[in-house]
Formats: sequence, structure tokens, C-alpha cells
Amino acid sequence: MSIESLQPAPEPAPEPVEAARVRGLDGLRAPAVASVVVYHLGAPWLPGGFLGVDLFFVISGYLITSLLTAECRRSGRFRMRAFWVRRARRLLPALWAMLTAAACAATLTGGDAWAGLRGNAVAALTYSSNWWQIAQHDTYFAQFGAKPVLQHLWSLAVEEQFYLLWPLLLWVVMAAVRRQRHQAVCAAALAAVSFTAMGLLYTPDADPSRVYYGTDTHGGALLLGAAAALLLPLGRAATLRGTDRLRTMDLLGAAGLVVLACAAALFDGTGAVAFRGGLVVACLASVALTVAAAGPGLLGRALSWGPLVWVGRRSYGIYLWHWPVIATLANTLPDAATTAPVRIAALAVTAVLATASYRWLEEPVIRLGMRGYLRVLRARHRALAAVRPRQAHAVALTGVGVVGVALVGVARAPSDSGLQAQIEAGARAAAAAGGAPHGEGAPPRGAAPVTTDMHPRAADDPDEQDRPDQDDASATFDGKDITAVGDSVMLASAGALEKQFPGAEVDAEVGRQMAAAPGLLGQLLAQGRLRRTVVIGLGANGPFPDSVLDRIVRIAGPARTVAFVNVHLPRPWQNEVNAALARAARTHPTVLVVDWNGTVAGRDDQLWSDHTHPRPSGAALYAGAVDSALRARQR
Repeated sequence: MSIESLQPAPEPAPEPVEAARVRGLDGLRAPAVASVVVYHLGAPWLPGGFLGVDLFFVISGYLITSLLTAECRRSGRFRMRAFWVRRARRLLPALWAMLTAAACAATLTGGDAWAGLRGNAVAALTYSSNWWQIAQHDTYFAQFGAKPVLQHLWSLAVEEQFYLLWPLLLWVVMAAVRRQRHQAVCAAALAAVSFTAMGLLYTPDADPSRVYYGTDTHGGALLLGAAAALLLPLGRAATLRGTDRLRTMDLLGAAGLVVLACAAALFDGTGAVAFRGGLVVACLASVALTVAAAGPGLLGRALSWGPLVWVGRRSYGIYLWHWPVIATLANTLPDAATTAPVRIAALAVTAVLATASYRWLEEPVIRLGMRGYLRVLRARHRALAAVRPRQAHAVALTGVGVVGVALVGVARAPSDSGLQAQIEAGARAAAAAGGAPHGEGAPPRGAAPVTTDMHPRAADDPDEQDRPDQDDASATFDGKDITAVGDSVMLASAGALEKQFPGAEVDAEVGRQMAAAPGLLGQLLAQGRLRRTVVIGLGANGPFPDSVLDRIVRIAGPARTVAFVNVHLPRPWQNEVNAALARAARTHPTVLVVDWNGTVAGRDDQLWSDHTHPRPSGAALYAGAVDSALRARQR
């Protein structure tokens, strides 16, 4: 075999309808992957860029179901083995290459980026990344510490599980229900069950990663795409004729595009809107857009534009490579991770790797199969060795070296990062002091916060509040006077807070938002456990309205001091959060601000690589800042 055998075969000239169908769906993948990449680069103007994954899910459900039903109607049976082999050829080789390179990079980078690599790699190879991340309580929207290089594989795991289970379920549905419309209703009903489970399992103001990662709760987009394919399969959509029908498809598709664009600009993945109806609306919009892209109408032709198709056909490689590239650069250059040159470099490296993967790996394997591809590689290496033996040996040694470093790195990777170990130690310290209700030995990364509504009379009637004696209000405080409520930043500092304020009650959880504080404080008040100094260390996971702070102050009452710890983090909402806390201090006489941002600014050596969470020495600074602010208030 010649070297040219690795080049993609020239595509046969398709019929116009077929070209529009394939190119339209390929072109639609371009904005889907672009929105995800922009979101992962941290662009503040696209907080809902993660919805590109749901558009991918809808496209996959639509395309796979169309192909399966067409095969069944053509041959009278489901050729599941052939389907799974095609999927394996399409997905596995590029995944293996990315895993090897990412494991090698994480090993050489070391530090927290290396931690947990073994479990994540095994989960990736078995397409169970989403369930592994759920079991590890890994957060998606409230990420902390070094960026995990394989975190993005959760979505590929959901898709692969769908590819494995859906053909079997579809066979049952088609055997039991004859009419296509009724089959579509069955798929839509399954999607409704999934979306309902998402809404029911979602806990307001807690980390939503469980419902976001879960196949059971996030499979609705794939099933909606499948329902659309059963109602209007790909072949029929591509051959639709009639001005009215095409105009209707284009109008629905354009409306879907507008809805998706608005959702991407408004959703942020942290509120109830997305998980209790918002994702349903976005997925329905994606269905309309997908069906229009599959047809020969104006929108389908527009999405067949050459540059969109070029990106779309490489979207799998772009998705595979973009996050490891972003994570590696961020972990290697933490001080410059959010600068324009580093972001441009990440895009450029991703484009090169995705193009190389498509040209020299993905397409040849699809065309030749794995065995044929390996034969071509061996033949190519022998031909190169005959002409340039040193170059051939260097290529072989490089490949062996990369694989060797990756295997050693996976085998020897520590299970926890330094930050994670510190956070878990903080959880133990808080639990030992009778604080955070995580349960014995439970990791704090994804535990749901207490959100019980506040006791109504405690909030509205000052006479019913557990009010300390006014004569003691100015006495020297100790830990037994302090209730501290916070997120992972406070959790990382829990040990230092307990040392600074022995006996303080610290209740902190990863991913907790300010909106959770009123309910938690209301519960503590109703139980008679809310102490006279309330320290609130929240805001790192997103902004909030001033009304939330007003509720907190009202629950605490006039006899308690409320100390809000401001935030320091490389996120666009830092200044918004700190400004809201400053306004609360000016508005309410019982409120003060602990200036953590000013304390740690310019002292990056006191923070972990995410520039957010304090190292052990920084935790002492955090506790000291709280102490200084409280003592200054007493003077």
C-alpha cells in the first residue's frame, strides 16, 4: 500500500438532494461545536454556550434513528452488529489518540492536573465518564482547582450509552407499535420522562452536575431527536417538495435558531430556569433547526456553506481536542490562561490537531477499517525506513515514548489533588466541630445544601427571633459566637477558621450559591442554632440580586452581625459580587464586608492554580481577614 492510501478518498459526486442533506447537517455541527469551545474558553458573553452539546445530542438522535429505521425498512431487520462496528470505527481511534496525548501531557505537567487521571482514563475507555464524574462528585459549572483534562468526555459517554441501548429499545418499539407517528410518540414520551427526572432531581441553589451528567436526566435531547426522525426521517425530509412545506420548515428552523441564540446568551447553568424547562425549550428549538438543516430549503442550503461544512465534518475532533488543549495551557500558564494570546493559541492548536486527526486517522479508519489502517501504517513505516531510517526510528521512538509516559502517568497518578485533599480535610474539620452536615467520611464536592425555607415568624417578627442580650453585643467574641456559611473557598479554609475561632460552626459546600443562604439560615434560626455573628463566604459560584442579601439580613435580625466575605477569582462576576456586598454594607448597619479580595490580591503564591482557592497558608490569611474585620467592627 502506498503513502497516499492514508489520504481521504475523493468523495463521489452526490445527487443534489443528498448533498444538501449531508452538508446541511454537517454545517449545523459547526455552530454547535463553536458555542461549546467559546463557552469553555470562558467568554462572558455566551454563558449558555454549553447548549451546543444539546444541539449535538439532537442531531445524533435524529441521524442515528433515521439510519436505523431506513436500514430496517430496507432489509426488514436491524443490523445492530454492523451499526455498532461503524460507530466504533468512527469514535474509538480518535478517542484513543486523544487519551494518549492528554495523559502524556497531564503526566508531564504534573501537579493537580495529574491527580485522578487513572480513574478518568478508565472511565473514558469504557464510556462511563459521566457516571464516574457523578460518583466522584465532580462539578461542571462550579469548577475548582486545576482543569481536569478529560472532563469533557461526559457527553461522549452519554452518546455512546445511547448508541448501545437505543437500537435495542427502538427494535422493541417498532415491533410493538406499527405506525410511525405512534412510534414517535413513544420516543417523545421517553424524552418527557428524562426531562421530568431532570426537573425533579434538580435541587435549587445546589451544584447541578448530577442532573447535567446523568444519562437518565440528560438523555431527553437524544430521544427528542429520535422522535423527530420517527416522525420525519432524514430521507423524507431531504426529498420534501412544495413551497409551503419548505417555507414552514425554514420558519420553524429559523425560530429554533433564534431561541437557541437567546438561550445561549441568557442561561448560565446555575439556575433553575435551565433545568426546569429551559433545556426542554432549547432541545425543541434544536429539533426544529435540525429538521430544517436536513431539508432542501433555504436554511439547509445556507448551512451547506463550505466553511461551515469544513468545520462541521471536523467537529468530533475539535470537541475531543479542544478541552485537553485548553486545560493543559491553563494548568501550565495559570497566570496567562485568560489572556487573548493563550486563547488564540488554544484555538490554533485545536484546529491543527483536529485537522490532522480527521485527515490521517478518522477518515482512513472509516474507509479502511482498523486492520486495514494498521496494515497501511506498517507499510508506510517500512517504506520510510527504507529511505530515511533515522527518521523512521525517531518517529517510532516518539510514539513509544508518548505511549509509555501516558501509561506510567495513568498507573502512578495520585487519586486526589492537593486542593481536593485540603477541601476534604476542611470538611472533616467542620464536621468534627459540629458544622457542615456532609455525613461521616462523605466527600464534600457535590453534596446538596440544606435549602429548607426559613421559619416564617422568625423572618417577619423580630420578637420571635433568638436574640442575644443587647448588653453583651459588644463583648469580645469567640468561636462559639460564630456561624459560618460558605462555598468551596470557605471549605478550603475551614481548618484555619476552626483554629482561629475554636468552636465556630462552619457549614460550607462545593458549588453553593448565595441564594441558598436564606433557607439555610432560616433553618438554623428555627432550630435555635444561629449564633450572634454570621459569616457568609458565598459568591464565587455566580452573581445574585440584592434582594437575596436583604433576606439574609432580615433573617439574621438587628441583634446579629452579618459579615460577608467578598470574592477573589478570575471570573467576570467578581466585581459584580463585590459591589453587591459593598452596597449591602452601606445599606444595613449590621453588615460588614471582609475584604478577602484586597487581602489576597497580588499574592498568588497563597492560592492554588485556579487563582481562587487558598492554599494552607492562604487559608490562614482568610481566617485572619475575618478576624481582623470582626475586631475592627467591635472597636
